[in-house]
Amino acid sequence: MQKVARIFRWTRVFVAAALLVGSLEGTSAAQSPAPSKEPSSARSPRKTSFDPFFVVGGAVRIDDAPLFNITRRMGGNFGIGFAYQIEPISIGLSYEYTGLGREDSGVGPFGFVHIDRSLDTVMASLKVRFSGPTWVTPYFGVGIGATWQDAKMSGVVLLNRGASGSATFGCTASDSVNLALRAGGGAEFPLGSNVSFITDASFDAYRLSSDIIQFCAPGAGSTATFLFRVGLTYRFDMSESRKATPTKPARP
Repeated sequence: MQKVARIFRWTRVFVAAALLVGSLEGTSAAQSPAPSKEPSSARSPRKTSFDPFFVVGGAVRIDDAPLFNITRRMGGNFGIGFAYQIEPISIGLSYEYTGLGREDSGVGPFGFVHIDRSLDTVMASLKVRFSGPTWVTPYFGVGIGATWQDAKMSGVVLLNRGASGSATFGCTASDSVNLALRAGGGAEFPLGSNVSFITDASFDAYRLSSDIIQFCAPGAGSTATFLFRVGLTYRFDMSESRKATPTKPARP
C-alpha cells in the first residue's frame, strides 16, 4: 500500500508541475506580440521596351535559277525596323532590301542577256531571348512576310545571227507579292545603357514566280538565301515601375 501511495503522490506532483509549466507558457505567449507578416508587396517590374534598329550585311543565293546560269550569287542586304520586347519575347516588323545576284544566258546565235535580281521584303518576326552573361544576349527567331522580286534585264540581240548587225535592249520589272519565311538566330552585345550591337544569321525561303514579269524578264522562281548581318539597336525602356500591392491590416 505504501508503494502505491508513493506512486500516486509522485504522479500528482508530476501532473501539477506539467500544469504549471503549461500555464506559464500560455501566459508568455499571450504577452508576446504576434509576429507581423512582412508584406510581399514589391513585385518585379515587367521589362518591356521599344527597340528601333538597322542592319546591313550580305545574302548568298543557295539554289539554281530555273532558266539561266547564276554568275554571281552574292548580294547586299539592308534593313530597318522596330521590335516591341516583353522579356524574353520580342515581336518585330522590318523592311529589307536583298540583292539576289546575277544570271547570264551566255552568248548564243541570237545574242545574250544578263539579269540582275533583287527582293523587297516586309517581314514580321518573333524572337526568344536566352539568359546568358551580361555582355551578350543570344536569341532565336522565326519570321513570315511578304516579298516581291525586281529584275533588271539587259542584253544584245544579233540581227540575222549577226549578219545584219546587233541591237542592245534593257528593261526593268517588278512582280506581285509572294510569301517569305525565315529561321535564324543571333546575339546582342550591349555598348551602353540603351545601345546594343547586333549580329545575326538566317535562312530565308522565298516563294517566287518563274513566269515572265511585265513582258520583260523571267522570274527567279522559288529560291532561298543565307543572310548574315550586323547592326545597331536603340532601346527605349518602357518597363513598369515597381509598385507596392496594398495589404490588409492584420486582425488582432
